[in-house]
Order: sequence, then structure tokens, then C-alpha cells
Amino acid sequence: ALSVTPPPRKAQPFVEGSWTIAVLPDTQVYSLRVPGMFLTQTAWIVNNAEALNIRYVLHLGDIVDDNTPVEWKRAREAMQLLHGVVPYALVPGNHDYGPSGDASTRDTLMNEYFPFDEAAAMPTFGGAMTPGMLDNTYHLFEAGGKKWIIIALEWGPRDETIAWANRVMREHPDRLGILITHAYMNNNDRRYDHTDTDHPQHYNPHHYKTPGGVNDGEELWQKLVRKHNFALTLNGHVLGDGTGYLKSVTDTGQVCHQMLSNYQMRELGGEAYLRLLEFQPDGRTIRVKSYSPLYDKHLLEADQLFELKLD
Repeated sequence: ALSVTPPPRKAQPFVEGSWTIAVLPDTQVYSLRVPGMFLTQTAWIVNNAEALNIRYVLHLGDIVDDNTPVEWKRAREAMQLLHGVVPYALVPGNHDYGPSGDASTRDTLMNEYFPFDEAAAMPTFGGAMTPGMLDNTYHLFEAGGKKWIIIALEWGPRDETIAWANRVMREHPDRLGILITHAYMNNNDRRYDHTDTDHPQHYNPHHYKTPGGVNDGEELWQKLVRKHNFALTLNGHVLGDGTGYLKSVTDTGQVCHQMLSNYQMRELGGEAYLRLLEFQPDGRTIRVKSYSPLYDKHLLEADQLFELKLD
């Protein structure tokens, strides 16, 4: 019998008229040990901003590993390449908080190395929960004929943080939401849920000594995401294969695609892989890719290269 080998999977080339969001999860090992990888990522984004119509860069937290000045200086040098080229939003992860990055306090050097006034000067910057601090911010932009809002929340968001985010979303009912926060989806395609004892909860925010109370993925879904027009949630943090995906429908009828991406377990702290979301000209299709500017290579596994449909 004739056996036909299916053609190898490959990433489709960028389609003219599309626009892109570049996603940077967990750069902690780069900031600690291999800063060249972080610079490789942001330099590539700058060099391809026009060709790929990159409209936003989203950092998903664990910017650094031990919350030390030398790491923050390296992170700042890498992110500074984006200034005046592509706007960006970042959130602190557990490693960005506390002495030696143990998240036992909510103290971070992030706001010293990423000055508030500099971020607020970006035309897309909407505002912050706490004046002068970038731990919780929102951003407004338009692309692909749609109005978007990015809600960027701290590690293990507190209840008052969620209340603020709900208020901001209510003030922008005409916008499609993107939530970025460090911990939300797990690598088993389920939201983190500390009340679920049947499924693993390794590194759930509730397992840390972070003060002020925390909310995990399921709590964020119930208290915030499901109430609004969120089309996407993006997070890092989780190890294993570093991928997770779940499609849920919000109370507004909006399909919400929830995604984990993390590459830090790979060689060199991630081999410079980043997640690219290419929004196609049809206004509906998103091509999700995992790309390394170090190797000029895409990951071809089904959970690294796939398509989503917006409503």
C-alpha cells in the first residue's frame, strides 16, 4: 500500500496587511546570566517592527531572577532598545519581588529601573493603579480596525488590584481586552486553581508568602476576565513544556483565548524564543508562533504553532 508522508509543518510567512504583538515571557535567566539573549530579542523586534507591523511588546513578568540592581540594569538596557520604536507593557513576576526574588514582599527595583514618567510618555499609556508605579497599568491602542485595551497586572493580583481593573474595563466598554499577568494558565491547559486538589498546582501564587492576598487564574477569571470583553489572556511563569491554552466564553459572549508561553527551561535560559501573535487582515484569525531570532527558527509543535479565531 502507498503510504503518503504528510508535508512537514512549517510557519507561514508574514501576510501583508497583518499586524503583530510580540510577547516576552520570563527573561529571568537572561537578566541573571545571559543578557545577550534579551538584547537579541529586543534588537530583533526593533529591526522587524516595520516589516511585521509590530504594534506592541508585552513582557509577562519574571523580568529578572533575584531582584538585584545588576539584573535590572541589564533588563533595562534590553527593553530600552524599544523606546520610540514600539510601545511596551510589562508586569512584575514573583522573581521581580522580594529579597533575592522570593516574592515574600511586594518590594521591587522595577520602578527604579523603569521610570514611571518614561512609560507614561508613551502615547498608548492609559494609566496606573498607583501613581508613579508600573506594577499595575493599562494601555490603549488601535490596530486592525479594532480598539484594544491591555490590562497589565502584578504577580498574584490583590483584590484591590482586581477592583481597579474592573473599573478600568467598565470605563472602556468599546474595547477588546488583553490581560497580561505572570501566573494564570497552567501547563495542563487549565487555569491555576488552588481549590482544585485533583490537578497539579505547582507554583500557584497561593503557595508563596506574598503579602496582601493573591488571586490565581481561576479567581482572576471569576472576578475579572469573565465580566468583560477580554479576547486574550497571556501569562508565563509555568515550567514543564511551558505551554497551555484554554478557550472560554465570557459573560458578554466574547470568546477569550487564554495562553501560557514560557521558554526559560530551554538551553541558555530560553534560546531567545519569543511568542508572536500575528493578527491577519481578515480581522479574525491570529497566527500564533514561537520564534527564535538567535536561530532564525520556529518551534513546530502543535502547541507552539497554531491559529486562533477572534469573534
